[in-house]
Amino acid sequence: MYAELPFDGLWEDMNEVSNFCNGACYSAQKKANSTINNLPYLPTGRTLNTKSIDIDSIHKVDGTDKEFYPELDTHSLFGTMEVKTTHDWFAKNNKRTMIIERSGFAGFGKFGSRWLGDNFSRKDYMGYSVTGVMMHNILGVPLAGSDICGFLENTTPELCARWHVVGAFYPFSRNHNTLGAIGQEPW
Repeated sequence: MYAELPFDGLWEDMNEVSNFCNGACYSAQKKANSTINNLPYLPTGRTLNTKSIDIDSIHKVDGTDKEFYPELDTHSLFGTMEVKTTHDWFAKNNKRTMIIERSGFAGFGKFGSRWLGDNFSRKDYMGYSVTGVMMHNILGVPLAGSDICGFLENTTPELCARWHVVGAFYPFSRNHNTLGAIGQEPW
């Protein structure tokens, strides 16, 4: 890829195993008694299969049936391994690593940086961004940040101005929003 399009850094968006089928794509792939039915709570409050492979999927090691790992236990590990592989490419080619990613497992801060993922253009999400950035700093991810003004929905001039003030203190800062939303440029 570098031979075709030289780059100085990479943004690995949706670097968890993604799937727009929302779980199993075919009825034959669905487990009769899904692990989802046995979870004591749902992190995020929505099904874990949203835009992801089914949590009942199995990852085999070395193509054998001897060892396997369920998707529920390895979901974010995929992102970390992708970031590590990308980091290793940068190191092998004597380049400074610059990777911004969304999905990671414990220890990924050694290999890459993070933005907090898609957020909403709402005042409470501006507040969440501060604690999210601080949490990542505590967990060993020094370069972390949030989408200033929010990514989803339309912002307001007041919210966007206040968010730029807050975002000036993020270690990683960007203004980025979804297609179809109003412009968020500070001018």
